[in-house]
Amino acid sequence: MKGWDRAIEGAIWFPGGRIRYLNPAAEALLGVRAERVLGAPLIHALRDRRLLALAKTGGEAELWVRGRRLFARAAEDWLYLLELPSDSTEAAQLLHELRTPVTAIRSLLQLFETAAPEEQSEILATLQSEAERLVRLVTSGGYAPEVPPYSLSALKQRLLRILPAAQKVAWEGEQVRLRVDPDALFQILLNLVENALIHGRPPVSVVAFPEGATLLIEVRDAGPPIPDYERLFAPGARGPSAAQARGTGLGLAIVRRIARSFGGEAYGTRRESTNAFGVRIPPGLWFLTSP
Repeated sequence: MKGWDRAIEGAIWFPGGRIRYLNPAAEALLGVRAERVLGAPLIHALRDRRLLALAKTGGEAELWVRGRRLFARAAEDWLYLLELPSDSTEAAQLLHELRTPVTAIRSLLQLFETAAPEEQSEILATLQSEAERLVRLVTSGGYAPEVPPYSLSALKQRLLRILPAAQKVAWEGEQVRLRVDPDALFQILLNLVENALIHGRPPVSVVAFPEGATLLIEVRDAGPPIPDYERLFAPGARGPSAAQARGTGLGLAIVRRIARSFGGEAYGTRRESTNAFGVRIPPGLWFLTSP
């Protein structure tokens, strides 16, 4: 738990509904002292029924709690809290991006405990990769501008390790080579594939193809037509199929922000009988390998 002691995010661990860990940031945000609530029911620290409900059901929410505007996320006996400034969009987007490596690291550590010896080295390599990505996000808030060429298939394997549900996703155009920062494109693909699996309809596919000098990488699903694709890229916007799903509506806004950071653009459109959400990779950041 020592890694959370100096974090700016509040973190509370509550297995069985009782508080087993509360970091200094959570103490400050909630106005409590750890020694007085450790071992007590979670409500003793939260003192807010909305936060307690979120902790029990999981998910994300923005809430005013004791005069503070908090972004809260709950998953697997953990509750994470971040105080938002008056303009909360950028901070909430960063926390949304931090969710992926933090969740992946926790899941991989659990997997490592029961993995066979021959599988542990691969798990350790993935752990190191996600830890390094977390450090880059926290320290720089961005992505590397130049990287050696790599294949789209490499991102596919990385995505499958982090998002097992993506096993059912079909891929086309894996022979493309890219010079976009892999962390940036990985976050884009993760958001788009996860959205399609949760809010779309199968089959889901990732397709890469050239359009003139530009490369398009898009995720398609067989859901019904959407009246206004562009509206979904606004922070907080959610589609009609998201009414029963938890979330913040930041996924596509993050995709657009990242795409523009390397000179690309994000888009949504109707592609034949599918909904397609993707990014345009500008010339110079991609090329095709020989068949």
